Amino acid sequence: MKTPYDLVIFDCDGVLVESEPLATRVFVQMLAEYGFELKYEEYLRKFSGAVISKRLEVTAQTLNWTPPENFLSTFDERLAPLTEKELKIVPGIHALIESLSAPICVASNGSREEITLRLKIAGLTEHFGNAIFSGLEVPHPKPAPDVFLAAAKAFDISPARCIVIEDSTLGVTAAVRAGMKVYGHAAFTSSESLRAAGAIPFANMAELKTLLQP
Repeated sequence: MKTPYDLVIFDCDGVLVESEPLATRVFVQMLAEYGFELKYEEYLRKFSGAVISKRLEVTAQTLNWTPPENFLSTFDERLAPLTEKELKIVPGIHALIESLSAPICVASNGSREEITLRLKIAGLTEHFGNAIFSGLEVPHPKPAPDVFLAAAKAFDISPARCIVIEDSTLGVTAAVRAGMKVYGHAAFTSSESLRAAGAIPFANMAELKTLLQP
């Protein structure tokens, strides 16, 4: 039976791999070294899906603080070994991917290098190959629709025939703006928030697998 979609676009962090907790942990630890006590759970929810530069910009404005020039490079240096050591895949993602007959790709606000590394560590490279789209390689990252539209264009598929798997309101907003149907993984973002942004929320990959069956 033909599916009602021709391309499945996955976000990376929080959908394929659980990297958001690691990034938030490093960010909160670094801010603590400068005397700012941030709440881990609050930041995990608040900045889910946001690029690290935007996270730093908003935090600096809120705290009326000027971060050192090497903050982002130091962040990357600390996150990389932690990712290699502790990165986990989202439970059920392999079974979901293997159940799909349509082409798949990744569209994330992370850099191409970050996405590639995470797919490799998670054992997902064989599924996606070079079908990777970075929000840093288009004019505007999510919540703009650019990275999703770039993916659709590369596959020569109409946005209306694409579905997106997201986990943040930022990403859901981008998918809606791209004119795509979007499913929201309610891990670090509530079902209510995802639904309000325009997604069909789901609790886990087994549930999504059922939702996507033709």
